[in-house]
Amino acid sequence: MQMVSWSTIVLLTCLPAALSAADAGSPPEMQILERKELPGGLVREKLCLPGFDPDEAVPAIAIHPGSGGPFPVAICLHSFRGAKENLEGWCRDLAARGIFAITIDAHLHGERTIAGIFHGDNIASLGGEYSIWVHQTSIARTAKDVPVILDALARRPDVDVSRIAATGVSMGGSTAMVLAWREPRVCVVASIVGAVDFWWDVTKIPPGPEQEARKASYGPRLRELVASIDPKPRFGRIPPKALFIASGGRDEYIDIESVRRFVADLEPLYGKDRDRLRFLPFPEAGHGVTEDMWKEAQEWIVRGLKKGVSVPIRDKGAAEPAAERGHN
Repeated sequence: MQMVSWSTIVLLTCLPAALSAADAGSPPEMQILERKELPGGLVREKLCLPGFDPDEAVPAIAIHPGSGGPFPVAICLHSFRGAKENLEGWCRDLAARGIFAITIDAHLHGERTIAGIFHGDNIASLGGEYSIWVHQTSIARTAKDVPVILDALARRPDVDVSRIAATGVSMGGSTAMVLAWREPRVCVVASIVGAVDFWWDVTKIPPGPEQEARKASYGPRLRELVASIDPKPRFGRIPPKALFIASGGRDEYIDIESVRRFVADLEPLYGKDRDRLRFLPFPEAGHGVTEDMWKEAQEWIVRGLKKGVSVPIRDKGAAEPAAERGHN
């Protein structure tokens, strides 16, 4: 008798199961919309995942080894105005090394976009209230999607949710930094040309009176939005996670000095775990991912997930410690 794979069973049954689960108040299931075998024993799946908003599904592409497991997970997050398809190459690279790699459409992007949302020639430069709202809303909502996605992935027998990495480029790297301080299940982070000080990023002004004046010019809702996700005042929540940050010395969008200062503040908190923090500047690089950047980030992810870095889950009620070109 021909054997039927687990994923085929899910593909045939997930939609009615998801509907009945939703009616019963159970967590929604993922849907496997398409499954294709790739060279090298890999599998590509097009997925429909549950997200933070129960009425807005999250389109995704997963690439993973076709047999064995359970495999550690790497979530790959694309740039501003990008889409999940932009990072399929990253997913293939990671899957070839024994990782369940998944890339999702960020909120307001890809299959989740809204016609006309990215209007204006300079929207990627931020600075203006509307462009900041689109950018930061995309980060905030995508970061809220990830915990629900992890809950759904946890029900797959080929996935090991005790070993999870988040990586991304530009806006995706910024989203990975939000997950670094917010999501306890993410133990490895690799941010490439992403922001770490969100107010410096969105205003393009270093900390000081001029930045404060610019912040005051924005409406209260926008100020609340940026403040709610900014990693800078929450850097004490990141250690001892394995954190890699790559930045370009000629980045016209994100000032490398903002990253240097962030890492300098963070470094003492790692103590004996200093090898879990790495800042790698590329002096001649701009706001884009070079081959060497991705090679270093990939090695960091694979090494971190294979080591199985454990991160203590913090009390949610605990006080916060003080403390591709043209995209952002």
